[in-house]
Amino acid sequence: MKASILAIGTELTTGQIVNQNAANLSTKLKALGVIVTTHLTVPDDRQIILKSLKFLETSSDTEENSNHDIIFVTGGLGPTSDDFTRDLIAEWSGLPMKFDETSWIHIQERLKSRGFVVHERQKQQCYFPEKSEILFNSEGTANGFKLFVNKKTIYVLPGPPREIESIWKNHILADLTEKTKNQTKLITKSWDTLGLGESDVATLIEDALKGRPSGLEVGYRVHLPYVEIKLSYLSTGEKTWSVWMQKVDEVLKAITITRDFADVSSLCCEKIKNVDFTFYDFISEGFLFSRLALPLKNIKNWSFKQSTETPSVDFFEGEDNFLALLPFEDYKCVVIYSIEGQRVQKTIEAPMKAPVMTERRRQFFTEMALFEFSRA
Repeated sequence: MKASILAIGTELTTGQIVNQNAANLSTKLKALGVIVTTHLTVPDDRQIILKSLKFLETSSDTEENSNHDIIFVTGGLGPTSDDFTRDLIAEWSGLPMKFDETSWIHIQERLKSRGFVVHERQKQQCYFPEKSEILFNSEGTANGFKLFVNKKTIYVLPGPPREIESIWKNHILADLTEKTKNQTKLITKSWDTLGLGESDVATLIEDALKGRPSGLEVGYRVHLPYVEIKLSYLSTGEKTWSVWMQKVDEVLKAITITRDFADVSSLCCEKIKNVDFTFYDFISEGFLFSRLALPLKNIKNWSFKQSTETPSVDFFEGEDNFLALLPFEDYKCVVIYSIEGQRVQKTIEAPMKAPVMTERRRQFFTEMALFEFSRA
């Protein structure tokens, strides 16, 4: 089963905001065994939107998959003059628009309960192409809808991620779970490696996979300071590929930080959620806080202290529950951490020695400190 995602909004094409909806939907669909083949992002332009819908309608129109295509459309369901997605879906599908009284009641109740004025223009959010299944939006005024066009399932959703998440949980997830229950899943294994460049890692992988049978997709992604390796295969071949995964595990063992898309900063924050904890940064110049900022939003009782002045040796005496990065030599740093009464001190040496690699060394020290603490 394959899917495409069409994101509508000039704020996306101008770079004002990032199209996070497509990434989130793709992740959810992949977990269900649905392969996302296309991401399209278009402005609030009627002709471009129509052309995009027609393109997605015909681009995969083969006998083999024409009964299984899914198209997600996000954005343009609001009450303003540039919200005309529903009108264009109706025009494209050749279906007349029909007013839904239940949606109008929902809009009025939601706005009045929050002290907002209900405007007549908001009735435009209550029109849907005939034969649509309305998808109730518990987080906003714009209900989504589902319909079938030329043997394809179309889900039309509002733009705000929170509202898409609500509709997904309340309507789409159960629907697609049932449709994909017998679907062959695409399994992806990943390794985040640290310390070698992309070409060096690729050489290790290609040597380890020599002689492999067909059916394995190999991918690489650099997200500094990591090199990520992704190996994908169909679930029907899991027994065959398990031997090859073990070979990759072995050649990457010395440089693997996390597996299967885990994030080392989240693993660290999980360890401190029940204690008062302090982070000290005397070397990374902001990299450590940058890596921790997002997962720390869900953690209480933490503090962060940063300085370019190295503290005295007795600075941490008597202190429990902390992680500290301190400079040591040109290409080394010291990591000290303590949690639940156990203190550990380690020296970390960066493999990148060139003077121009100063920033990369700071990134390396940061990730290695998080790695060491995460497995404490």
